[in-house]
Amino acid sequence: MRPDIVLFDEPMTAKPEWDAKRALRECDLFVAVGTSGTVSPASNLVRSAAYAGAPTILVNLEPMRPAHPDFREQILGRAEDVLPRFLESA
Repeated sequence: MRPDIVLFDEPMTAKPEWDAKRALRECDLFVAVGTSGTVSPASNLVRSAAYAGAPTILVNLEPMRPAHPDFREQILGRAEDVLPRFLESA
């Protein structure tokens, strides 16, 4: 059986892609966790969120190289250490 996920370098199917784009137009914060931010289709999601005016944050162990211009902020660290801070500030 195949899980209902998009694997490395695969295109998204039409309905999930449409749903993601609609959600990006309505989001008030975009956080990408544990990614280089350079692999499509995920690398394109931040561009849509930034275009819609949402703050964009990358959480990763290492800085993105080259930096993606649509990520407003990069927070370096382990996700299990960094992400609880988002809940504390909410």
